[in-house]
Amino acid sequence: MLGSQKKKLEKKREDALSSITGDRVNVELMAQRARPTDDPIDRDLLQTVLDNIAAIETAAKNASSITELGDLIADGESQGIASAYFCPVGEIRDEGNRAIDNMELWGIPAPSIRKLREDFARVADQSPVAPYVARAALHAIFIEVDEWTDYIDEYEDTMRRYTRWLFGSTAALLSIAGLCFYLAHLFPFAIWFGLITAGAAGSSVSVMAKMPSLDVSLSGELNAYGRRIRSRIATGTIGSLIGVALLGWGMLPLTIKDFGFADALAACTTYGIAPCPITKMLLVLGVAMLLGVSERTLTSFEQRLLGEGSNQQTPRLR
Repeated sequence: MLGSQKKKLEKKREDALSSITGDRVNVELMAQRARPTDDPIDRDLLQTVLDNIAAIETAAKNASSITELGDLIADGESQGIASAYFCPVGEIRDEGNRAIDNMELWGIPAPSIRKLREDFARVADQSPVAPYVARAALHAIFIEVDEWTDYIDEYEDTMRRYTRWLFGSTAALLSIAGLCFYLAHLFPFAIWFGLITAGAAGSSVSVMAKMPSLDVSLSGELNAYGRRIRSRIATGTIGSLIGVALLGWGMLPLTIKDFGFADALAACTTYGIAPCPITKMLLVLGVAMLLGVSERTLTSFEQRLLGEGSNQQTPRLR
């Protein structure tokens, strides 16, 4: 365990030192750009930034925790974006637009990009007469790039974690559902657990298919997404049970290739010495999952119960 933690720490240290080195190179390369004599570099500011990066690099070499290294990476990035203050006046507009163009390729919501581009254009026009103001605007663009980079990394990590969790849960729930259906002839109450887990598996698949896009940042939903996952799975599971009940009671008859769902459900819940036939078991499992996946199925059932489907034929799946 200790060896594994040490390995993770050293891997994080390697990433941190690489990131900090990249920040220093960005500052140095910006300061090395050709410029007219009437556009001098602020040498004192440049030296201060490089000294700060050197101090952060030293701290990273001596850091003893992954959390500390993460903070040092953020500190290095904050110093690195100070490269905006060393950009030649004649290149400020191009540098800012290039950064915004790159952000647009990341799939960031168009309204955010459009507002950023408009605000920067207004200030960049002042660069010949107010270079410090234009450089400050470029610095703001770099901050925006840094914040979106952090958000995208967080988004990818969060979605990857939730997807792994949902996939594992779906596989486990399907295994439990199949076992419950198989044992239902010996323990009739097991069918309840089978239907619940099948509905939960279908709901999990539905959640995986509808992962949020990057624009959730505009409404602050990413941090609350875990709670939404649990509520959507619970809602889908309950909806699946309601749908199975209606189909099982024959209130909403469903036939598949002239074979009734209610008959398959009855066969799987009949106490006996032999388990439910695999074809009937799969039919019940599949329909319960489908009801958990589809959010529109119960709406259709509701319409039929309220009398709106009186002119419709009995649903058939082919």
